Amino acid sequence: MGHIKVSATRAEQTPPEWLPVGAQIGTLVNTWAGRTDIVAYVGPGAGGPTPACFNPPLAEVEVNVDAAFGKGINPAMIGDLNDRDTLFDWPKASGAIFHEALHARYSRADLPTAQKELSDREFNAFMLLEETRIERLGVENYPANRIFLRACALDIVLHDISENIEKADSVRSVAGVAALVSARVDAGSLDVADAEPITALVIDFLGVETYEKLRAVWREFQAYEVHHMPAPLFELARKWEKILQDAIKERGEDEKQLPGDVHIVIAEIVEAIKEAAEEIAIKVMDDAQDQQQAEEWKEEADTRASAAKQKREHEKVADVIFKTTAEMGSHGSGSRLKEVRMPLANERAAAVKIARLLEKAKYRERDEHEIQSILPPGRLRSRAIVQNAAYRAQGSMMQAEPWKRTVRRHTDDPTLNIGVMVDISGSMGDAMQPMAVTAWAMSEAARRVQARAAMVYFGEDVFPTLKPGQHLDQVNVYTAPDGTEKFEKAFKALDGGLNLLHGTGARLLVVVSDGCYTPIETGKAKYWVQECDRNGVAVLWLPFCKSYQMGSALGITRGTNAVLLQDVTDPADAAIQIGTAAATALSKIGSKNAA
Repeated sequence: MGHIKVSATRAEQTPPEWLPVGAQIGTLVNTWAGRTDIVAYVGPGAGGPTPACFNPPLAEVEVNVDAAFGKGINPAMIGDLNDRDTLFDWPKASGAIFHEALHARYSRADLPTAQKELSDREFNAFMLLEETRIERLGVENYPANRIFLRACALDIVLHDISENIEKADSVRSVAGVAALVSARVDAGSLDVADAEPITALVIDFLGVETYEKLRAVWREFQAYEVHHMPAPLFELARKWEKILQDAIKERGEDEKQLPGDVHIVIAEIVEAIKEAAEEIAIKVMDDAQDQQQAEEWKEEADTRASAAKQKREHEKVADVIFKTTAEMGSHGSGSRLKEVRMPLANERAAAVKIARLLEKAKYRERDEHEIQSILPPGRLRSRAIVQNAAYRAQGSMMQAEPWKRTVRRHTDDPTLNIGVMVDISGSMGDAMQPMAVTAWAMSEAARRVQARAAMVYFGEDVFPTLKPGQHLDQVNVYTAPDGTEKFEKAFKALDGGLNLLHGTGARLLVVVSDGCYTPIETGKAKYWVQECDRNGVAVLWLPFCKSYQMGSALGITRGTNAVLLQDVTDPADAAIQIGTAAATALSKIGSKNAA
C-alpha cells in the first residue's frame, strides 16, 4: 500500500494557490493525530497516485487533490476545512485525510527496522494489516468521523485495489482484498452489507477455514494498542504469511504462475468492488447528510443548554449586585462617593457627540438568511452534485440545490445595550474624575439613543451605579482605595442584567480600567473579552493612561476586535474619540458577525 512512505526527501513544494488549503489540512491532521509537528504537502499529484499518504521521516501528510477532491477542483471551491460542515461537503477527501492522521497517531513502528526484521512478503503483510488497525482505533476514538472512513474505503481505497489487484499473485491477491475490505467490517469503518458481496467471493475462493484463520490474525492485529512496541505485530505478519503459504501449497499452485480460475475470480471481485462503490457512494451521501444535521442539532442544543445555564448563573449575580446600593458600607468595596455635581456644558456636549456616533453605529447589526439554489451565485456543495448524479442514475426527476449563499440585511431598529465597568482599584486613583465623567457621558448618550445601559464599579467587590434601564442624572466621583479587582464578578453582573453575551441587537461593553489585575483576574478578563468577541459583543476599552502604560490592557484584548483607546485624559475633550472608538467597536464586531 502507498499510504506510508519511508523516504526522507521529496522534490516538490505545495503550489502557492494551494497553501491556504495545505495549512487547513495541516491543522486538521495535527488535531486528529494529537501532534503539533505535522505539515501538509498539497497539490495535483502530491504524494503520488493515491489520494493521500503519510511520510513519517518528514512528519508530513501528502494530499493529491486530483485524487482526493476530484480533477478540475480549485482551492476556491473547497471552502474552509476547519469548518466541520465543509468536511461533510468532501467526505471522501475528509476520509483520506483522516486516515493519514490516524497513521500519524498510531503507526509508530520504525519502518526501516521492520523491513530488516521481516521478509518482503511479511513486511507487505504488516503494512496491509496496519491499514485497518489504525481505522479500528479511529472509529473507537473518533466515532463521529466513521462516516468519512466509510466514504474513503469504498470510493478511494478500493479504487486502488481495482487498479493493482491483477499485479498480485493468486492467494495473496484475494487475501489482500479480505484484509482491506472484509477486515474493515471488524474494524468498524464499513458496514457488513458494504463488504458482503466482496467477502462472499473471497470466502468462495480461499475457503472458510483459510478465511477464518486470516480473520483471526487481523482481529488480533487490530486489537493491539502498544504502538511503539511493534514486535507482536511482526509475529502476526509472519503468521499471516505462513497461512498464505500453507493455502498455496494446499491448492497446489505455482506462486510464479497464476491458474486460469484466478483471473476469473479477480474480474468478479473488481466488478463487485465497482458495484459496491456506486451503492456506497449514495448511501454515504445520505448518511453524511443525516449525521451532519444531527450534529448541528446536537451542537445547537448543547449551545443553548450551556448558554441558558450561563445566563441563569449571571442573572443570579446581577440580582444580588443590583439589589445593593452604592452607599458606603452596603458593599464589600472600600470606595466611597466623594463628589456629586451636575455635568458641565462641555461634558453635556460630549454626551451629545457620543450619542450621535452610537446612533449611526448601532445599525451595523444584521440578520442572516441562508439560501440554497440550483444556479449560482454562492458556494458549490459537492455533495449535492453527487446527489444529483444519483438521482439521474435512478431516473428520478428530483434535483438537489448545489449552490449555497448567505444573505444579510440591516435590522430596522436594533436595540442597543451598553454595559459599563469602572475600575476603582488604587492604581486608578488619579483617573477617578475623568472616569466619572465618562460614566455619566455614556449613560447620557445611551438615554439619547434609547439604549438600555447598566453600570458597575469594581474593586475588592462590585457595586452598581446604574441599574439596567436607569439614567445617571449627575456626575458621581468615587474614591479608588481598593487593593484588587473583581473583574469577573462585575462582568457577570452586567451580562446578567443586560444579556450581553446571548442577547440580540447591538451590544457594547465599555471597560474603564488600566487592566492591571492579579494573574487570575487577568486570565478571567481575557476569557470574557474573547467570549464577547465570539458572541458579537463590541468591546471598548478606556484605560486612561499613557501609551507606555497600556501593556496590561493590550494583553487582555489582543487577538480580538476590541478597540483600545490610547492617551485619553479628559473625556469631554476626547468625546469624538470616545464616540468614534465605540462606533468602531460596534462596526468591527458587526462586520465580523456578517462575514
